[in-house]
Amino acid sequence: MKAKVVMMLILVGGLAAMDSQSFAHHGGAAFEMKAPVVLKNATITEFLWINPHPLIKADYKDAQGKVQQWTMELGGIVGAQLVGWSRTTLQEGDVVTLYVWQAKTGALVGRFNKVDFADGTTMRDSQTGADDGGRADTDVRR
Repeated sequence: MKAKVVMMLILVGGLAAMDSQSFAHHGGAAFEMKAPVVLKNATITEFLWINPHPLIKADYKDAQGKVQQWTMELGGIVGAQLVGWSRTTLQEGDVVTLYVWQAKTGALVGRFNKVDFADGTTMRDSQTGADDGGRADTDVRR
């Protein structure tokens, strides 16, 4: 009986010691958040509207003309829908400018920041769409 009480106290104490950061899904520690990489005239190859994060896949020609194949994730689907995203926002073949927080490893993957469409429309990520890597609670779609 005494062992059960001690274990319960340890469990309650451990839970109380956790801060709210412990419950975060995941943050930006894996990405270079100083400035997004700009993929001008990237061609969308696939837009996957999947949980927990939609994925954008795009081809981008670097300065030497070599095609880079990028993959980036958006915030959650519900948050994306709240700022105007849908499963048809991006289509295969669309030519756009993508802004992405690249992985610190240098891999061609990262966290999506925003997209500029040919018609001048800009759409941002649902969570980290601000140009400084912070939240973009306002001006997420213009």
